[in-house]
Amino acid sequence: MKLSDKAKNITGVLTLEIQGFFTERFINLCKINNIKIWDIRNVVSGVVRFNIHISDFKKLRSIVKKTKCKVTIKAKKGIYFKLFRYRKRKVLGYLIIALILIFMLSTCFIWNINISGNSRISTDIIQEKLKESGIYVGRFKLGMNKIEVLKDIRSTLPDITWVGIEIRGTDIEVKVVEKVVLEDKDKQDNRIGDVISTRDGIITKIIAENGTALLKEGSYVQNGNILIEGKIYSTILGESLIHAKGIVRMNTEYIFEKVYKFTNIVKKYQEKNKHSIGFSLNSKEIFVNYLNKEKKYDKLKASKSFNIFGNNLTFDWYTFSEYTENEVTVTKEDILNEANINSQSYINDIINGLDNGNLIEEKEEIVENLESIIYKKTFTVNERIGKFVERVQ
Repeated sequence: MKLSDKAKNITGVLTLEIQGFFTERFINLCKINNIKIWDIRNVVSGVVRFNIHISDFKKLRSIVKKTKCKVTIKAKKGIYFKLFRYRKRKVLGYLIIALILIFMLSTCFIWNINISGNSRISTDIIQEKLKESGIYVGRFKLGMNKIEVLKDIRSTLPDITWVGIEIRGTDIEVKVVEKVVLEDKDKQDNRIGDVISTRDGIITKIIAENGTALLKEGSYVQNGNILIEGKIYSTILGESLIHAKGIVRMNTEYIFEKVYKFTNIVKKYQEKNKHSIGFSLNSKEIFVNYLNKEKKYDKLKASKSFNIFGNNLTFDWYTFSEYTENEVTVTKEDILNEANINSQSYINDIINGLDNGNLIEEKEEIVENLESIIYKKTFTVNERIGKFVERVQ
């Protein structure tokens, strides 16, 4: 199985310089023989510099003889060369081998048990039943009979309809589905409480199906005000407490506001990324750093976590994106176009998440100064609001 280019870049990359009369022929022969070279550039006439994977370096011998070019190594990058510096330190090598063996052995045990899907049944109870069935932190994964474990859990926890167990590395994912307990509708309707406002705004419609509407259309209310009171008044029966229910619609405001600068610093990324490996112990990062300190990089980290004796250990894979910063100037028209697109996207996301919401009106405000534009747009939306809140007896 061949290594990917990313893996080869981490293993080792050489920057070579060839000198001679047939540099073009040298490059063509590399392509013919499927030897990958990149970042090819002319230094001066008859001198060319390029990068090559260390695994392809020996393949250049026949090409060097044919073209009679002189090859010089200008730079070395990669893990191979890092380790080569310490080749005489045998203790370090033994230590690395021991760490690798310990890591491989540790992956054969269960270090974490994650339980999801339970709301009524306590996680501690499920963990206790798993332990009785043979699944616990520190158990050897090989030889575990999942089918028997599932049967034991279903028989000892009748409130569980379905349970699934999945092994992911050193983690056990336990997903449960509890039996649905349908609450009696009459019991729900017997709860005493009020319908309160969930936003500030002006009421456009209020219908009390149960209870008494305290406000009229055109009234301004604030978040938390009572809209429909859970009470009814009768000259014969007097005052009675009930479960408030009704329909309330209101005009509310959503505001999009953002500062747009005329001059911005934009990152321009290089086509190729750099990669590294490392580990973190209790949030302290350690990784192989071969980056150029004079250049700027964005770092992206992917991790696999393990909990070992109370310590959080993660093995990390880093991706570094090199970039340069460029100053870009935009016009007022460009800013207003971008602001309009952003504001429309903002209000569309809000309306899509509402219960039958409609856009009524929008107002735009623009404040311009020498360095930036403050763009503000106020949207008036008619939406259904209100939620039932049970009274504390």
